[in-house]
Amino acid sequence: MEDWTRIRATGQNRQPGTSLPQPMLLVTILVLLTAYRMWVIPHLGVTLYIDEAQYWTWAQHLDWGYYSKPPLIAWLIRLCTSLFGDGLVAVKLPSLMLYPATAWVLFKLGEYLFDTRTGFRAGLALAFIPLVSALGMAVSTDAPLLFLWTAAMYFLVRAIDEDRMPDWLLLGLCVGLGIMAKYTMAAFGASALLYLLLDARRRRILLQPGLWVAVVVACLVVTPNIVWNWAHHFPTLHHTEEITHVIGNNTKHGNLGEFLGAQAGSLGPGFALAFLAGLYVAARHHLRDKRYQFLLCFSLPLLALVVVQSIRSEANGNWAAPALITSLLLGVVWMSQSKRSRWWWIGALGINVLVMFGAYHLGDFFRMSGHVQTARLDPLKRAKGWDSLAMQLRPILVEHRNAVLMTSDRTMMAHLLYQLRDFAPDHVAWAPNAFPADHYQLTTPLTEASSARPLLFVTQDDSYADITARFAHNEVLAIINVMVEPGLERHATVLLLEGFQGYAKPTVTP
Repeated sequence: MEDWTRIRATGQNRQPGTSLPQPMLLVTILVLLTAYRMWVIPHLGVTLYIDEAQYWTWAQHLDWGYYSKPPLIAWLIRLCTSLFGDGLVAVKLPSLMLYPATAWVLFKLGEYLFDTRTGFRAGLALAFIPLVSALGMAVSTDAPLLFLWTAAMYFLVRAIDEDRMPDWLLLGLCVGLGIMAKYTMAAFGASALLYLLLDARRRRILLQPGLWVAVVVACLVVTPNIVWNWAHHFPTLHHTEEITHVIGNNTKHGNLGEFLGAQAGSLGPGFALAFLAGLYVAARHHLRDKRYQFLLCFSLPLLALVVVQSIRSEANGNWAAPALITSLLLGVVWMSQSKRSRWWWIGALGINVLVMFGAYHLGDFFRMSGHVQTARLDPLKRAKGWDSLAMQLRPILVEHRNAVLMTSDRTMMAHLLYQLRDFAPDHVAWAPNAFPADHYQLTTPLTEASSARPLLFVTQDDSYADITARFAHNEVLAIINVMVEPGLERHATVLLLEGFQGYAKPTVTP
């Protein structure tokens, strides 16, 4: 069993300048921060982002898998909306709850590996890093992924240390559920294996039953999603291959600089610099220390993998998000060993807090200053105006109650299904290709059987003649334009379509 060195120095149970024990202080701050974010959301003037709206539609039809992601996020949204309704905050509640929970688990991990002060600083830092300030306001697969990744790390070090079966079982459950949140969780296994192989005593764990019990539990949890993918011709795998450009012609250029900038921005400048300093010190002085080995194994491999992806093609800034957990902890550890650590940590934290407040209240600043916020200066513009667009569509739906809603892109479909949820309209997706391109083309494609009723076709694209040519009758019912803010307008054309003639292009008679 591993002999973890844990500092329990006298006087480190309280944060200097406070009378509260650090765990209680952290919980208090996390509760207040969560309450503040729940208050801010309705005041931002936003609806749901496209992915959030799509996840909400998934939650209306629970399954073991979906087109682009595993099912856990849909299950969580269904749980929250069943309890609290389908309002904006209720849909976002999984993220609002899970990020503070992740900060608490990181505190426990930092405390277990190092000491209470390090855990406290790491947990509080995580709650305010720009990555969490941004993603914490939107429901996404990253919220359960980061929580389960951090919990799995905690149970792994406990299992290695104490070799207790409950820890191995919880490790397997966290890894399995993490994969059911996002397939990035599979990288956890590679990091864990690398960590075990680095030390002769840890290599013996590969022969112990606890580890293999964890592997079996994880596989059992993931099996229903594998079966679902098999039954649907692996759409999630196809989607992953497409966005990473693993197959086919890669027409994307690398975005290494953009990706690295996103990682620094996700941590904030103070903590990003602390991570680099911690990385340098660990490489020079602590490579034999099992604690530093653990932090390096759970940060560098995933970061390196996505860096390679960003060189060969493109990589989204959040693809390496789990690696930032241990990157942040490594930076905080380095800060804790510096003579001026307290001021560095306070400064880095303060910058991130100011960035958070600035982002949340940018619109308030424009209003107070008497200036008009334009779309160019609005980071939330993608989530605005969809409710107004749907409101313009409501009278048309009332007038054509027998019609079926149809769109040709997932953005319009997801937003309309959420905004018109009281109508619960029957809907189909224009799906002309052999393989579906999104969730709606997979689950509700337009077929000859589903086209017996009239169709209300709502499109943002002005080039829709190729679609209307496949129908015996088409009629423009309305052109909707909604001015959201200067530089941002929501536009849609609504057509009545009847007599679907199939996806094959009609023969043109000269």
